[in-house]
Amino acid sequence: MTESKPLRADARRNRDAIVAAARSSFDHGEQLRFDDFAARAGVGVGTLYRHFPTRAALAAAVYEDEVSALCDRARDPSRSPGENLDTFLRGFVDHLVAHAGLARTLAAIVDPASRAKNGVELERTVADLMTRAAADGVVRNDVNPEAVLMLLHNIGSAADRPQWASQSRGAIEVVIAGLKRT
Repeated sequence: MTESKPLRADARRNRDAIVAAARSSFDHGEQLRFDDFAARAGVGVGTLYRHFPTRAALAAAVYEDEVSALCDRARDPSRSPGENLDTFLRGFVDHLVAHAGLARTLAAIVDPASRAKNGVELERTVADLMTRAAADGVVRNDVNPEAVLMLLHNIGSAADRPQWASQSRGAIEVVIAGLKRT
């Protein structure tokens, strides 16, 4: 749930605790009653409902936080544009591998509007990283970010394959190599 005004420090801590509890539960495939998230976070049920009126709203907040964290890690001023792009792409796949249960749970719960909103942030991040890396002469400028995102999503959709973790890491190396300027 996107807040319209900044939260007080204690309210922010409570919200973050609820989101962390939900992330852990979703990641491990636990089937909790909605009210149980409050107990897991160490807050009252009223606090849970004040921040997240529904399970879908809570799942959307977890999803938004996951996407934001991935995108934020991609913008390290100490790395070159090409390194930032490579780090993002590998990090995206590593995140999928490490949190396959979370991804499956969120895909089933998060509403299409929230997925689309966060998809825009991912697309914007990939586009920015590719533009910067192309301007730096490191990657090709004839590949659009949507194609790269499609490849990332396809890697994620194969999570039920045997050997998926190693194959997905190999697949992202093919993508990275294919983006390099020759």
